Amino acid sequence: MNIKEILINLKNKQISVEEAYAQLKNLPYEDLGFAKIDHHRSMRKGFPEVIYCQGKTPGQIAKIAKKLAKKKQNVLATRADKKAFLAVKKSLKKAKYHEEARIVSLKRKQSLEHRTQNTGIISIVTAGTSDIAVAEEASVTAEFLGHKVNKFYDVGVAGLHRLLKNIKESAQADVLIVVAGMEGALPSVIGGIIDKPIIAVPTSVGYGSNFKGLSALLTMMNSCAPGVSVVNIDNGFGAAVMAHTILTTNYQRPNTNKDIILQIETNIDDMSPKLYSQAIKKIMKAGALDVYITPILMKKNRQAINLVVLCKPEDRDHILEAIFDQTTTLGVRIQTIAREKLAKKIVKVKTKYGKARVKLGYLGNKLKTVAPEYEDYKRMAQKHSIPLKLSCDEILRTFEP
Repeated sequence: MNIKEILINLKNKQISVEEAYAQLKNLPYEDLGFAKIDHHRSMRKGFPEVIYCQGKTPGQIAKIAKKLAKKKQNVLATRADKKAFLAVKKSLKKAKYHEEARIVSLKRKQSLEHRTQNTGIISIVTAGTSDIAVAEEASVTAEFLGHKVNKFYDVGVAGLHRLLKNIKESAQADVLIVVAGMEGALPSVIGGIIDKPIIAVPTSVGYGSNFKGLSALLTMMNSCAPGVSVVNIDNGFGAAVMAHTILTTNYQRPNTNKDIILQIETNIDDMSPKLYSQAIKKIMKAGALDVYITPILMKKNRQAINLVVLCKPEDRDHILEAIFDQTTTLGVRIQTIAREKLAKKIVKVKTKYGKARVKLGYLGNKLKTVAPEYEDYKRMAQKHSIPLKLSCDEILRTFEP
């Protein structure tokens, strides 16, 4: 049955829309003699058929690419050399060549045709510089499929401090692709630290007993770290498609507000507790988003506090001045922190104890949290000589979404 017959049957109500869609999913392909192009791949997989160039002539690659483009499909050709690119470029002027990844691409429309566009983040990590070509194949493919990619190259186990310095930032992704040759230990190390899916890619990088990537492949397949899956040797493309499948199968990244803040902290063991309250007030006045103190026990069993301040990057200098003015510390540690938060809205409600503000937290258009403003129900409790809990409960009882 061809497409026309399916549409006629649908028009005559001989089949349902669901039945027509099921039949169309398997049609059609275009027979070029040397290749049968699956034009409906995107209906089934969410992205079009990809051209594997190795073993094909430049002319064959160009003809397949032209046919895909004619159907308004995106074009991705892997393992392509410069000759293949030049052949494609003759008919598809906007085609791009990603030399290190050995990929030809032409983006004509959004790749994720019937899936959510909010598709998560992929971190791509390599053990060495020699693994970058395979990593770039994964990176270009993942970006072609609509994902945001963060790269962390040359952080292998031979210099573990390089990995540890980048581990927090790389862990903020939803899926990690870890590329390594030689002994292939890096995915297991990361898998023992991070609680995200890890796709391990062995590469053919290494000396003789590497057996063109076999040693790395076997190491990764025998990983003792849970949550590590493995693709074939040098298969950056396959790793990106696997990450894409994980992220687009019934997945939607929370639509939160995102920003970057600083976390400034210091340990203090020689400051009177009587000064804590004043220090917190002054640091908050300098622009801090939050300040908190945690009791700690330092070396030689010295009692101390850990002072932590959260602030916007632009308030850094004012915060540092306040910390050094109000505490006895000689130095601080500063980290950049990625923050995700609900969209906030403040409304006012009228209760029998007076007016009060209520903070509302939204995830997309869904109300997730309702929090009375502390200063308001504290004021109400003091004014009417009632417990704090009672004034808070009254605000929540009165509030209507």
